[in-house]
Amino acid sequence: MRQEILVGGQTRSFIVLTAGSGTEPTAPHSLEAVVIVLHGSSQTGLSMRAFSGNSFDKLAETGRVAVVYPDGLKKLWNHKKSAHMATDDVAFLAALADHFHRLHGPIPVIVVGFSNGGQLVIRLIHEIPGKLHGAAIIGATLPRPGGLVFSDKHQPLPVMLVHGTHDVVVPYGGEGWFANLFGKVRGPSALQTAQYFARRNLISAPPVTVALPHRRESGRTSVTLSRFEQDGHPPVALYTVAGGGHVVPHRRRKTISIAGRTTQDISAVEALTEFFPVLQPWPPAR
Repeated sequence: MRQEILVGGQTRSFIVLTAGSGTEPTAPHSLEAVVIVLHGSSQTGLSMRAFSGNSFDKLAETGRVAVVYPDGLKKLWNHKKSAHMATDDVAFLAALADHFHRLHGPIPVIVVGFSNGGQLVIRLIHEIPGKLHGAAIIGATLPRPGGLVFSDKHQPLPVMLVHGTHDVVVPYGGEGWFANLFGKVRGPSALQTAQYFARRNLISAPPVTVALPHRRESGRTSVTLSRFEQDGHPPVALYTVAGGGHVVPHRRRKTISIAGRTTQDISAVEALTEFFPVLQPWPPAR
């Protein structure tokens, strides 16, 4: 169901999915979490829903989770410019979180972003952590040194990342892949981005890295999971998709697309559900 909200004098739109609204109806439960999924550049909330194979919709089928697909103005998110210079998307996402908190109380709000949406998620982690339960970044890395031009509330949050090593849009090795050829500093890699958030969460223990089981239908791709964990600190997890492109892994995508290879060794939404227990089915499946 498409809805609208007024933020800073602008009408902003978003799609909300709950049990019975575009998904199969289930036994009623009170809403216990919200997942906000941010699209990439040149996409919309609706096209992001299709691009991810409608996989996030599955979360709504429990009746406990609302899945929200907001629309960026002109199909873009303002992930770094000051509010007086451009659209204030931080205010939009803060207003969305407040909207669901007014309706359902202080339930967890988890924000997921792909590509340009992932860049906005990085900003949200710094600027409005108090409104979020956690975040997931897919196909995005920290900007080059000096690129974090926004404020930082310095509040730790659980962060999950997914990135393909053959991503040519946002390279796994960091923003500005050819920067070194011109004497410029390249941005942090996907691994360095994960390490940054681990340090920000005051995790000093080294990550534990494991190779995930390989499926034949995954072809030339494979996945390793690096978990940064320490008692008393929010965790950070990085899924590295070896051979993977600029995609959101899900069970319906073909092996190769124009954005590169995907994998069947993980599904982004299944990884999200494992990382954030509040999203797991209830009552437990038997």
